[in-house]
Amino acid sequence: MRNIFLTSDIGAQRKINGKKVICATDNTYGLVDQIISVLKAGNFVFIASSPDAHEINEIYAKNVARSLRMAGVPLEKEIVVDDRNADKIAEILKNASFVFLAGGYPPSQIDFIQKFGIDKALQNFDGVVVGQSAGAMNLSKLVYNYPEEIEEIGDKKFWEGIGLADITIIPHFDLEEGNPGVEGIDLINDYFLPDSHKCSLYGIPNGSHVWFKNANPEFFGPCYMLKNGKILDLKKTIDLEK
Repeated sequence: MRNIFLTSDIGAQRKINGKKVICATDNTYGLVDQIISVLKAGNFVFIASSPDAHEINEIYAKNVARSLRMAGVPLEKEIVVDDRNADKIAEILKNASFVFLAGGYPPSQIDFIQKFGIDKALQNFDGVVVGQSAGAMNLSKLVYNYPEEIEEIGDKKFWEGIGLADITIIPHFDLEEGNPGVEGIDLINDYFLPDSHKCSLYGIPNGSHVWFKNANPEFFGPCYMLKNGKILDLKKTIDLEK
């Protein structure tokens, strides 16, 4: 049975005395326990978001794998998928049980994924898939993109994603502070709420996640639905109609 997890941040690192330290994956809302409960033996496959950043991809993958192992997730061999080996994705997935889609710049990641047919290969993958930030966004059927840097203003807002999840998410959603973005832009009021008239958007704060058991989503931790210009707290409503 396919299990898809959409996260903003698995909590693989935190700052201690001003330095970033790798730590056990956050299990506050049961993410680690849920992964362990459905994970079978097999390789851990890390799908990069910057396909030509080879050294960074290797470091990022090792840090994520280390964090998961520290939390008790049993992982076998680690394989980084970037532009060095993406043409062999179908063969790589044959021995995999866990696929992790990295965070980063969403447009470059989906271009890489579609160029090498990774999206098509994942349709037949029967295992655990975790998407973090951009990776979680691109797992959806419909992806919603918004600017986090000034040069991203004017980027395409919507595109077709991998299609393993049928909700459109906003990672790192912060109801109190607003999402990090370009100075002078109120992302919630200038982007999210107006665009929620076009499709329902699901705000996933850091630490929270969504678990798709086959096609059925369950929300863990604080999560919100933005629809028709309004924000609904999913803990206070059972109306999840999109």
